[in-house]
Amino acid sequence: MSDGIKVRMIYSACVMIETANCSILCDPWFTDGIYDGSWYLFPVAENPIEVIGDCDFIFISHIHPDHYDPIFIKSYFERYGSKPLLVANRQSNSLAKKAIIDGFEVRVLEDDLQISTTLISVIPHETGSQSDIDSVLIVEHIDDEHVSRVVNINDCIVDQQLLDQISMYGPIDILLLGFTGAGPYPQTYFGLDDPRLLIAGEKKKADFFQRYLNTTTVLQSRVNIPFAGQYVLGGKLTKLNQFRGVADAIEVLLIDPNAIVLDDYLGSIDTKTMVANHPRTKPYSPLSVENRLKEIASKSMVYESLINEIDANISIEEALEKSLMRARNRSECRTDYFFVFNFGMGPRWIINANSNSLDGPRIVEEFETLTEPRSEISIDERYFRGLLSRRFHWNNAEVGSQYFTKRTPDVFDRQAMNFLNFLHV
Repeated sequence: MSDGIKVRMIYSACVMIETANCSILCDPWFTDGIYDGSWYLFPVAENPIEVIGDCDFIFISHIHPDHYDPIFIKSYFERYGSKPLLVANRQSNSLAKKAIIDGFEVRVLEDDLQISTTLISVIPHETGSQSDIDSVLIVEHIDDEHVSRVVNINDCIVDQQLLDQISMYGPIDILLLGFTGAGPYPQTYFGLDDPRLLIAGEKKKADFFQRYLNTTTVLQSRVNIPFAGQYVLGGKLTKLNQFRGVADAIEVLLIDPNAIVLDDYLGSIDTKTMVANHPRTKPYSPLSVENRLKEIASKSMVYESLINEIDANISIEEALEKSLMRARNRSECRTDYFFVFNFGMGPRWIINANSNSLDGPRIVEEFETLTEPRSEISIDERYFRGLLSRRFHWNNAEVGSQYFTKRTPDVFDRQAMNFLNFLHV
């Protein structure tokens, strides 16, 4: 780049941001079967390492495996050599700790990073919750006293505080932001024959479009690039794909005249011309989606191949009791909320997420009337044991659609769901 900033779309949340001084690869995910075997790439590039090319830095917005993919990063470094990983500065920095353990050079950006006429800033998204993990990347380039600016919001749920922080930087040329919801809702919260399922999916799409519009209305960037959250479910979860309530980015073009969808692995735009190369204007082919789902329908979940590593002799009661005590010490849930765990066969277990409760885990009696509010979770017992032992993580299980939930009443309680992230020994 001679001047300005160029943005190249690679895949999902992975983009390359280039200036005359440096190039920053953002959130590269190219390993199939993340979230314990449930998430797969679509569309797929034969050789993403060559498509991406070399870079100077790799920015990782947060620790979720569709953003932090250590397997791919190591392969990428084998081809182009090691690069520093840029991560946000936050008090509880699980991403930085994990990346260091994985053997990477990590730069926690406490202050802006200046490379000649390029300024790189990272804003941690802080709401006061222990579950805060995401961050915003801002890249600025100064050329003849003109400032070009690209903002990458990633998966941040944008609130007023974050909008104010971003707005302080000045006018935005290119804004990269989410437009649709990944995660387990609604496909794991209703039976597949429940008429509410399709209604919930359409409402989810509408809610995320409104969130997108709320953000773009405030930030008023010259061009908006809807991106991220791009995947298909594989293995025994393949049948859930049609119920996820996930939009194609093309649909954003109908609601936002400033939106441009860049084609996977090919599309680009720069702040000098503001003209898109290889924009995508048509939805993905249903046949190509169907063929991809056929390829991954027989894949196994990770826990299904780890039977010998998960000790079935460990008492669930003992593990659940220790986990419950630990989770309550970290929980932000201050009122009664009950979780009922159902393994398909054998006893069901119930716990209270309220950090003020002294009740221990207990077996649900056969004809017992269950207390509200509650979430009844249907889960494979092997996977449940792996979650309690911290072989797996509850947040990955949730995002990966790895268990099914029935809520009574059907109301989302963020503090209760965050409680599960700490339910392990």
